[in-house]
Amino acid sequence: MRAVWIIAATVLVLAAIAAAWWPHAGTPSVDVVVRPAEVALVCPQPLVADPAATPVAAPVVAAPVAAPVGAPVAAPLAALAPPVVTTTTTTAPKVTIGAKATIERIDHQTVRIDGKYLVRGSGSESDPYQITWELLTSAARTVDASKSIYEVPGRLADLRGAWVQISGYWAPPLQVFQTKEAMFMLNKWDGCCIGLPPTPFDSIEATFTKPFAVQGQHLYRYGTIKGRLEIEPFAAGMFLLGFYRLHDAVMESTS
Repeated sequence: MRAVWIIAATVLVLAAIAAAWWPHAGTPSVDVVVRPAEVALVCPQPLVADPAATPVAAPVVAAPVAAPVGAPVAAPLAALAPPVVTTTTTTAPKVTIGAKATIERIDHQTVRIDGKYLVRGSGSESDPYQITWELLTSAARTVDASKSIYEVPGRLADLRGAWVQISGYWAPPLQVFQTKEAMFMLNKWDGCCIGLPPTPFDSIEATFTKPFAVQGQHLYRYGTIKGRLEIEPFAAGMFLLGFYRLHDAVMESTS
């Protein structure tokens, strides 16, 4: 019996020693909570308690790499030449005079020029030459802007500086209430988009002695004008933009 008690006491002692030695002995159980993994930031930054007290490191500048000997060196942007912009400028072409005109007297007021064109008047302000569009458009046969040929027929060269009179359609500049300039033309044109735009040979740029009122837009106007005729061709590249001008113009009648 004593042996039984000795064995029981020994077991109790060993149990007490084991309980004292075991690290979790006497500690209440705690449920383990598994947290989801934190989502990593795209650009994680360390937490700083006081940003003003934290020195900021200077950016690291890479040292320039020397180019191999003989390699082309790229020019800096400031040294690059600006793009070349080409512009078309209007110029006054060199004019030559063609063969002298033949003049046939019909009566004291009328002559026939080159056997075809009838002209009446004396060329003065009070008695201007009454010319026709057929006469003016005849210059198209001796002028070729694409080849820089500007030969004025003698029959037209003789009229330079003289007072002439002609009837036709006319258009002022758009969006104006009065004007000192207008385009006189053989065909109907409103100056914008209705009608047939003129050519340099069937139109005259007129400059008036004084401005006059303009009313209405996109209208056909027909009238008679007189002034001092000049032949002043001007071109842009290979394109002829104008040929005739009328200075000191007066609108004698219009509708």
